[in-house]
Amino acid sequence: MSIELFIEYYQQMQEVLTNNIFQEYGIIGLFLNSLLAATAIPLPTEILTSALLIGGENIVLVAITLIIGSTIGGILNYFIGFGGNKLIKKMKKKSDVEKQDKNHNKLLDKFGWSAIFFAAWIPIVGDLILISAGVKKMKFIKFSIFMISGKIIKTIIVVLGLGSIF
Repeated sequence: MSIELFIEYYQQMQEVLTNNIFQEYGIIGLFLNSLLAATAIPLPTEILTSALLIGGENIVLVAITLIIGSTIGGILNYFIGFGGNKLIKKMKKKSDVEKQDKNHNKLLDKFGWSAIFFAAWIPIVGDLILISAGVKKMKFIKFSIFMISGKIIKTIIVVLGLGSIF
């Protein structure tokens, strides 16, 4: 790979990580940013949220967009874990799967449903907790209630906090 190509890829990644691409699309960009950020891709939503609030975007619309995007991302994580478990079992030996099931996400085992609630607050690891909930086939309705309530409370605090600053 040539150095020019590497520099071009690096600049594109910088634009994505600094939310320049998402910012061009306003609320739709915020939705896509929050959806991707909720699926174990480390994209900070706070930068774009701040930019939109500084630009005069409606605070309620920003909050609703963040909640919807991150909730859909969390549900995708659950189903990735739910369906991924079958794929892993087909690809691995039975003994390997049994070992993995015993050691699977000690945080979820230790904290249970509260881990689902607080997963919205923990970058990357929180997304893995939601995937683990799908692997463990936790009850989807109960999972949804805890996950959505955690995401709503986090979003309200972040948007109100950023809204009061800007």
